[in-house]
Amino acid sequence: MRAARLWQGRNDLVLEDIDVPEVPPGWALVRVEAAGLCRTDLHLMDGVRFTTRFGRDYTVARPRVLGHEIAGTVTAVGDGVGSVAVGQRVAAGGRRTPGTSPGLHIDGGFAEFCALPATHLVPVPDHVSLDAAAVATDSVLSAFVAVTRAGAVRPGETVGIIGLGALGSSGLRTAVLRGATVYGVDVDASRHGAAEALGAAGCFDDVEALADVAPSLIVDFVGGATTRTALDVVQPGGRVVVVGLDAHDITVDSFALVLGRKSLVGSLGSDHTSDFEAVVRHLAAGDFQPQVEVIGFDELNAGFDRLRRGDVRGRLVVRPAGPA
Repeated sequence: MRAARLWQGRNDLVLEDIDVPEVPPGWALVRVEAAGLCRTDLHLMDGVRFTTRFGRDYTVARPRVLGHEIAGTVTAVGDGVGSVAVGQRVAAGGRRTPGTSPGLHIDGGFAEFCALPATHLVPVPDHVSLDAAAVATDSVLSAFVAVTRAGAVRPGETVGIIGLGALGSSGLRTAVLRGATVYGVDVDASRHGAAEALGAAGCFDDVEALADVAPSLIVDFVGGATTRTALDVVQPGGRVVVVGLDAHDITVDSFALVLGRKSLVGSLGSDHTSDFEAVVRHLAAGDFQPQVEVIGFDELNAGFDRLRRGDVRGRLVVRPAGPA
């Protein structure tokens, strides 16, 4: 099968022929009909080490097939699998057990076939695009969880969303769906109209402007200096959720944090299959409509170059095995 692998000493992907993976007990083989390109893939290609002192290791062993935004059709199942069946359309947004993250610990979706633990896989209705389902495993799911779990958004409260790219737009839409009054912030004013079409009550080009609308929850999809400002302007007793990793270090005003009895929390993906099941229901209802651009599988590196330059609106998707 064709696959795109990251090799030692390189910061691009090599398209080559490798064996179709075997299917261990408890796993399933997926024909990959859609795989999304993500900035996390870029970080891995550039050699960034995501580690914590508590033992969570997000570094990648090479060679590795990258790609963690995966959707397709099940073509085989291992012993003991009852949650998915051959012929079923699925996306890899379910709970991931330690050491089984595709494109990191195991080979991912930039290949015609991908073997995954069956617990990763969530059925996708026939009328939902697999392109949309693939990118929803990350850009929608991560934002959905940041707003609903980490942020614990409440109906009627005022929410600020910093960064109106793909993730931020999904976060904004999530808060709107939960009944909040939502304001967006992005230095790129060309994104404001799309945010307002998703339900934003208004948009600003400066985080400081959120002070005028008194949000009790701010979700920061950028990170760094924006987080400090968010902590300054969120209401006393309010919450700031950080998703963006644009800066390694964050400096905060401890007076604003402590005297204001404010909360600062990080959010990364989801550990609950029910979160992605909820996202799929929203996709099926048309509540989320990810902006997707499909590029050729042999254009992967060019796509990542575009991502590096910031020359992407929405999300890029490849179809390693082609549409069914």
